[in-house]
Amino acid sequence: MFGYIKPVIPELKVKDHELYKAMYCGLCRTMGKHTGCMSNVTLSYDFVFLALLRSALTEQKGEAKMRRCVAHPFKKRPMLEINPCLKYCAEASTILTRLKLKDNINDSRGFRRFKAKIAGGVSVFLKKTGEDMLPLEKEISSLIDELSQLERANEDSIDKVADVFGRLLGRVADFGLSGSQQRIAYSAGYHLGKWIYVIDAYDDFYDDVKTGSYNPLKNAYGDELDDSIKSALRDALTMELSKMAMAIELIDFSQNKDIERIIQNIIYIGMPKEFERITEDRK
Repeated sequence: MFGYIKPVIPELKVKDHELYKAMYCGLCRTMGKHTGCMSNVTLSYDFVFLALLRSALTEQKGEAKMRRCVAHPFKKRPMLEINPCLKYCAEASTILTRLKLKDNINDSRGFRRFKAKIAGGVSVFLKKTGEDMLPLEKEISSLIDELSQLERANEDSIDKVADVFGRLLGRVADFGLSGSQQRIAYSAGYHLGKWIYVIDAYDDFYDDVKTGSYNPLKNAYGDELDDSIKSALRDALTMELSKMAMAIELIDFSQNKDIERIIQNIIYIGMPKEFERITEDRK
């Protein structure tokens, strides 16, 4: 994924930071156990957020135990025990990674295609998911194809392409849930997906201008983003965050106040901070 969805650590309570690390390491361990020895190298902050969201909805946070791992062999670290929520997030992450690597190869040409094939070699080490995940895999594959078609057609509507990625993450967030849980998860995932697509386009803007690669912002605004455009992007992204927050506020956090504080930190501090970081980098 992209790695934009993370908390601002100094603003977290110590115990909340410990839980976040335990969630991250627990998901990493789950991926190593269930989706292949190389799958955990693709772990991103975005799927840790998904694990937090689904843990709050399903109340499957679980317990943390002190364990060692390959990355930290000399000191034990807190890791959440493997549970259905972590297993789902591990499998969903692997499906998305495998399909995205395949799509990158299909859409690349020349040396870029060669590099995409090298990166795609990682998929050899990703285990196939179970039959229960096949419906999600088919839906993700269809949505990636739809997005690729729009990008190949040089679509200049930012909202149109962001909508497809929003629907994709909405489905990843809500798959296997029902009732109000499903509605909340889909809405949060949908607006998160739109936010990620736009901010990633902003992050890659000047590189895409140089290489001539597809970028909806380049198609809409040309080769420069002035202050008025940046202000409009900030307003649009803030709107998506607001809609995402409205969905998450419907979750009953009475038994998971620690997860609530982490999610609020990510939405209200971490994600806006990522936009400001990218803005400063582009200067």
